Parts: sequence; C-alpha cells; structure tokens
Amino acid sequence: MIESILLGILQGLTEFLPVSSSGHLVIAQSLLPGFLEPAVVFDVLLHAGTLAAVLVYFRRDLLEIGRGFLSPGEGGFHLPVLLAVGTVPAALVGVFFADAIKPLFAAPASASAGLLVTSLLLFAAWKIGTEGRRTLQSLTLPGALLIGVFQAIAIVPGVSRSGATIAAGVFLGLSGRDAARYSFLLSIPAIAGAVLLESGAIANAVNLPFYLAGAVSAALVGWASIAFLMKLLGKGVLMPFAVYCLVLGSISLVFLV
Repeated sequence: MIESILLGILQGLTEFLPVSSSGHLVIAQSLLPGFLEPAVVFDVLLHAGTLAAVLVYFRRDLLEIGRGFLSPGEGGFHLPVLLAVGTVPAALVGVFFADAIKPLFAAPASASAGLLVTSLLLFAAWKIGTEGRRTLQSLTLPGALLIGVFQAIAIVPGVSRSGATIAAGVFLGLSGRDAARYSFLLSIPAIAGAVLLESGAIANAVNLPFYLAGAVSAALVGWASIAFLMKLLGKGVLMPFAVYCLVLGSISLVFLV
C-alpha cells in the first residue's frame, strides 16, 4: 500500500510536468524489490487517476466544448474537431503496436533514452520561446495532427506526453499556456482509451485495492501539478525541466543498463 501511494504521488507529480511519468515509473519500479505485477496494468490505473485530475481542472473547458455542440454555427465544433484529429495518431499506435510497446515498460534503458529525447524537445521549445502569438482558436487541422503525432511518439516510456505535445504546440507558434491547455485536453481521450484497452487486465490484477489507492493519490497530486505548470508556462519556464530530464536520463542510462 505504501509503495502504491508513493508511486501514485510520483505519477501525479510527473504526469503533467514535462518530465515523463512513465519514465519515472519504469525506473522506480525497477528499483522496487519484488514488484511482480505487470507494470502496464499499474501504470494505466495511475493514469486513470491523473485523468480525473484533468477532468476536474479543465471542467470549464469541457463545459465549453459541450455548449459548442449546441451552437455549431458559432464555431463551437472547432476545438472538439481539433481534439478528435489530434487523438488519431496515438489511437492507431495504441491499437496496432500495443504488443510491441508493452515490453518497453519493463526496460529501464528505453525509459532512460526517452528522457533524453524529452530533454531535447524541451531545449528546442525553450530556444524558440513560449510567448507564441497564436491562440488555440487559430490552430489548424494539420497542426492538430502534428501535435497528435508527437503524442503518439510519447507512448514510448521516458518521452513525456505533456513535454512532447507542449513542445509541438510551441513549434507551431502557440503560447506555452495554450499549448499546455490543448495538451491536457488531448490527454483525455488518449488516457481513457488506454484504460479501456487494459480494462480486462485491470479487472484481474492482483492487489487491486492497493493500486486504486495509488490512483487516488495520483489524482490529488496531479491536480496540484497542473495548476503549478500552468503558472510556470505563463512565465516561459522550460529550461529546468530540460536539464532535469537530461541529468536523470543520463544517470539512469549509466547505472541501470
């Protein structure tokens, strides 16, 4: 129970900060003696916890999307269509390459390498700057698809989903806050789909109550992490996360391989 809650806290801290929650979980689980449950089941449950955090924090955006369906003539379909298009790449990867990706969640070396990729993306986004002139309403369908491709790449552990998608948004000229807003909203169908795909394994998981405790702690800490990151992106802060991923990825690659 204690290990589950601690890993849930780790998930909540790292899911939304651009430092890769999956990379941290793979590395942390490799250091826990006797961790026998298939990692992907526990990881998906923790992601379900952080999904709850997104739903609560962005409840106004979700209500706006709902109202948009009632007034499509006023452009209310724009954001839902962008989210639908952005979800396609990750959905395709999840359906057709799930079996190939699952072993990576038990490979600390792949997670370490993924952290280095995250560091490069964040360095590039920092170099461009997060004071983009474009708003989310100006995002085009090709742009949404590009961000979706970055999200699909981030299925690999160690590559931060939020880091990759925020970086992609910045590359397209979005402000850091708008890129993060779209990134977090885009996580809703992606995480919900992952939970659905693993629903059978979750139902048969050993020590499920312990895992659910981890999910609850991930939800609580995740909400606080979203609020923290949104404030930082308003100030253009990305460099510390890039350095952190570089250091952690390098150290873990040396000592865990």
